[in-house]
Amino acid sequence: MSFIHSIKFRFTIWYLLVLAVLLIALSAGVYFSLSRSLYRSLDRSLELRSTQLRSIPAILESIRQGEFQEQLGEIIILYFYSGNQLVEVSAPGISISLTNEFISEAIDGSSSFATTRTAEGERVRLLAIPVELSIPGPPSGTQSAALVIARSTRQIDNALARLVRTFTIAVPLALALAAAGGIFLARRALKPVDNIAQTAREIEESDLSRRINVNTKDELGRLAATLNAMIGRLEKAFQHQKQFTSDASHELRAPLAVIEAESSLALQKERPSSDYQRSLEIISQESRQMSSLIDQLLTLARADAGKEQWNFTEVNLGKLITNLSTDVEVLCQEKGLSLQLSQPQDLVVNGDEARLRELFMNLLDNAIRYTPAPGTVSVSFRREEQMAGVAITDTGIGIPAEDIPFIFERFYRVDKSRSRAEVGSGLGLAICRHIVEAHGGEIKVESQVGAGSTFSVWLPL
Repeated sequence: MSFIHSIKFRFTIWYLLVLAVLLIALSAGVYFSLSRSLYRSLDRSLELRSTQLRSIPAILESIRQGEFQEQLGEIIILYFYSGNQLVEVSAPGISISLTNEFISEAIDGSSSFATTRTAEGERVRLLAIPVELSIPGPPSGTQSAALVIARSTRQIDNALARLVRTFTIAVPLALALAAAGGIFLARRALKPVDNIAQTAREIEESDLSRRINVNTKDELGRLAATLNAMIGRLEKAFQHQKQFTSDASHELRAPLAVIEAESSLALQKERPSSDYQRSLEIISQESRQMSSLIDQLLTLARADAGKEQWNFTEVNLGKLITNLSTDVEVLCQEKGLSLQLSQPQDLVVNGDEARLRELFMNLLDNAIRYTPAPGTVSVSFRREEQMAGVAITDTGIGIPAEDIPFIFERFYRVDKSRSRAEVGSGLGLAICRHIVEAHGGEIKVESQVGAGSTFSVWLPL
C-alpha cells in the first residue's frame, strides 16, 4: 500500500496541520504582544519627556526661539498661531507631515499619540500635548501652543523584523522536525496493525493455529485479543466441521460396505432362496439405518444454516406423552421392560408438535435401548414457576461422569466398543438439544453407572 494512502500519512498530515495552526497562532500572538509592549514603553517615555519639557517654561521658550538642543534620536516641534498663521518651530532639516486638525486638537487642549513618517521616510512615534507659552510684554501674557515630541521606531521595527525572521525559520523547521517525529510515532503506534495484517495474511483455512502477538493494553491490544478470539472460534468451527464430515463419512461408509458385501456375496453363485432373503433383509436394514442417518444429518445441516421451518402452536405435553406411550409400551414389552407414566398435568407450551414428538421419542428410545430386562422406564411431569418439566428415567446401564459433558455432541458415543445397532448414529441427543434450545428450553441429565439415567426437559409454559 502506498504511504500517501496509509493511515500513518493521514495521521501525520492532520497532526502537522493542527501544529501549524497552533504555531502560527502562537507566533502571531507573540508578535502582537511584543509590538504592543514595545510601543507602550515608547509611549510612556514620550509622556515622561513631555512632562519634563512642559514643566519648565524656560525650556519651552528656548524651543520657541529655536535654541533647544534635542536628545539623540528625538524630534521636538512647537506649533502656535501668530495671527491667523500657524507657525512651526523645529530643528533645521526636520520635516514631519501632520494634519492641521491633529495640531489644532493639541492646541485646544487634547493630547494624542500618532505614528507617521518623516520626509526621509523614517517611521516615528509622536505625542502632541497642549502647552502655554509666555508672551513678553508689554502687555505680557500666555499663548496656547502644541508641543510635539517624536522618536524613531527604528529599534522597535528592527526587533519585530528579527522576530518575524526567527519565526519564518523556526516554524518550518519545527514543522519539519514534527513531521519526522510524527511519522516515527505513527509507525511505532501503528506497528501492531502491520503485525495484525501480516498475521492475517499468513492464516489459512488449513492452519488456524496462528495468533496475533500484540501485548498491549490499548485499543490495538483489545482489537488483537478480539481477532484472536474470532480466529479461535473459526478454528474450533473448522475442526468441528472436519470432525463432523469425518464422522458422517464413517457412519455412511459402514452400511454401504455391508450392502456392497451382501450384494456381491449374493451374486457370486446360485444360492438357496433363503440366503437371498437373508441378504435382502440385511440390505434393507442397512438402507433404513443409512436413510435415518441421512435424515438426521439433513436436520442438523438445516439447523446450522438456520433454514429450518417451525410450526409453533399450543402443545399439551401431557397429551403428547400419553399419545406416544402406546408405541413406547410396545417397544418396552418387546424388550421385557415396564413403562410407568405418572398422571399427566395440564402443561401447555408454545412449540412445534412434530419436533417435540421427535424429541421425546428419541429420549424414550434411548432409555429403552440402554435398559436391560427386567427394567423400568418412567415418565414424570413437573411445574416450576413458568417452566414445564418432563423427566424420563430409566434403570439402565447409566453414563460415566466423565462422559456426561459430551453426550450432546454430534457422533459422540459413550461406549465405542458397542455395535452400531446398539448405540445408533450418535446424533440423536444432539438433535434433542437443538430442538429444546429452539424452544427456549433446557435439557439436563443425571446419571450413575449401573443405576440408570434421568433426562429432564424444561420448556417455558
